[in-house]
Amino acid sequence: MKVIQFGYDSDNLGYLIHDGGEAIAIDPGDPGLVIDYIREEGLRLKEIRNTHSHFDHTSGNRKLSAQTGAPIIDSTDAGQFPIGDEKVEVIPTPGHTRDSVCFRSDNWVITGDTLFIANVGNCLPGLVRDFRGSLTRLLELPEKTVIYPGHDYTERSILRAREIEPDNDDITRFRTAYNPPPIASTIGDEKRINPYLRTDTPAVITYLDEKGQPTATSFERFKSFLEVN
Repeated sequence: MKVIQFGYDSDNLGYLIHDGGEAIAIDPGDPGLVIDYIREEGLRLKEIRNTHSHFDHTSGNRKLSAQTGAPIIDSTDAGQFPIGDEKVEVIPTPGHTRDSVCFRSDNWVITGDTLFIANVGNCLPGLVRDFRGSLTRLLELPEKTVIYPGHDYTERSILRAREIEPDNDDITRFRTAYNPPPIASTIGDEKRINPYLRTDTPAVITYLDEKGQPTATSFERFKSFLEVN
């Protein structure tokens, strides 16, 4: 199965996945890019899906559907859907929104606004525990799983991570090796460089202590870090 990444607006990322002549659009904010690709490759657009309901991710749905006849599918429930000879898993990941999901195949996951490179999405008030559970669920995937995020905030996120953990050599190594396109990392990378996933490390605890934030429990540290970043 192939994953094609499309940049649109200032930093949004949409995707087309395809196998065996069938394609599915995910967050097709610029439908023209999707249509050009499927025509060039001779693909049939089977469905349109979204990682969540925010307009910057759904804005191209109706136009793409009208021009291709592909239905817009609600993906809020866990499960699987076929594409060609492959299957894609829907992983509910509430936090950024109540309806946030990620799409996962054997060696990749499209994370929408749940997980970015060295960063995470904003969390709705009242969903912090859900959000932490969603991120934990993603971290259980194999470390080599490629992460395709919903936005490209990479440069500023890497700089911020370096400010918080100046002695983390993994951040330097990642930045040196990073060579997009595509805009992507791995689960292993995020475990090593993403401060939102490293709130139990001494450097991040010290950072929170210096800001006078609660750090007594693992959940308090995660919640505190969300609040000050």
